[in-house]
This record gives sequence, C-alpha cells and structure tokens, in this order.
Amino acid sequence: MKNKKTLLWFSLLTFSLFILLAFTFESSYLQAIDVFFVEGMPNYRHDWITSIMLFLAWLGGTRIMAVLTLSLLILLVIKHKRLTAAFLPILVMGGTGVLNLIAKQLISRVRPEVNYLIDQPGYSFPSGHTMAAVSLFGLIVYLSYIMIEKGTVRKLTVISAITLVVLMGASRVYLGVHFFTDIMGGTLFSLTWLMISIYLVESLKSSSASRSVSDA
Repeated sequence: MKNKKTLLWFSLLTFSLFILLAFTFESSYLQAIDVFFVEGMPNYRHDWITSIMLFLAWLGGTRIMAVLTLSLLILLVIKHKRLTAAFLPILVMGGTGVLNLIAKQLISRVRPEVNYLIDQPGYSFPSGHTMAAVSLFGLIVYLSYIMIEKGTVRKLTVISAITLVVLMGASRVYLGVHFFTDIMGGTLFSLTWLMISIYLVESLKSSSASRSVSDA
C-alpha cells in the first residue's frame, strides 16, 4: 500500500480530536448540542422509524458483530488460502472492543437519563455500537479498494458500508441511549485504531516481502 505514513498522520489527527472531545464534551457549547438532540428527538419518532432503529441496534450488537467479523475473516482465509489473512479483522475488531471498554471505564460518562426508548447498561462515551460499526465497515471499505477492481461492485460496497455506519450512529441517538458527542467520539476513536491496524499489517507485509526478495 502506497503512502503508509499518511495512515499514521490521519490516525494522529483523529486521536487528537478524540482526546479533545473527551475533555470538552461537558463544555456549554457541546452540552447544548447534546441536549438539543436528547430533547428534540422525540418529535421525530414514528413507529416505522423506531422499528428500523431497533433493527440497527440489534445489528450493531456484540453477538451479530462477532458473527459478521467471523464471516469476514473466513472469507479472507478462503480467498487468500492462508490463516494470516484473518489477522487484520481480529486485530481491528478485537482492539476496538478492548479500547472501547477502557475508554468507557476511564471517562465514566452517564448515559442520557430522559427520552430513551430502550435500557442500555454501561457508560456512554464513546459509543460501542458506533465504534464496532466504524471499525468493521471501515475495514470492509479498505478491503474493497485492495480486492475489488474499480467498478459498480466496489462503489456499491463503499456506499453501503458508509450508509450503515451513519445509520447505526444515528440509531443510538434516536433510541436515546447515547449523546451526539458519544457518536462522534466513537467514530474518531475507531478511525484511529483502524488506521493504526492497517498501517501495522501493511508494514508487516512490506517487511515480509523484503525478506523474501533478499533471501531469493
């Protein structure tokens, strides 16, 4: 992959923004944004929309995400005919889960206490559903660029992945279990880890290729 250093610069940017957000989400300006969504969302709720959002909540749950991740790594192993092809999905999704747990425990932000439609245990910042969605579907976008030739299939894959990420993030605010800033924090933190993971794997590939050439 060309310009691997760009991944590191991008991850540094997103991580810096995440840290900034983690220390400022209690500021009056950001709180006003969060309150706007928490108090205003009930005005836009309808049964058919709620059904879709509940489905997205189920889709973004730990079990389904684990199944989707397992399916992806099996497909990669079959396509590349080597077990090491499963390393990137395991690194990305495993790291995402651990980082989300650590961040939530350190920040300990309480979830919205009014206008929520479902009960959700645990802390609020950053959104775990959002982090999982950004990591998994962001990984799919990356893989589509290196495995699918330019064309309709790649475009549809990328558009579908991005759409699912946006909808999953929106569903958490719609259902009242997260603040808007939780979604932004989850997006930034996941992008950080996704870029770092891709950089590490690409670096390992380059190192392995260099050793193979030198040994030939």
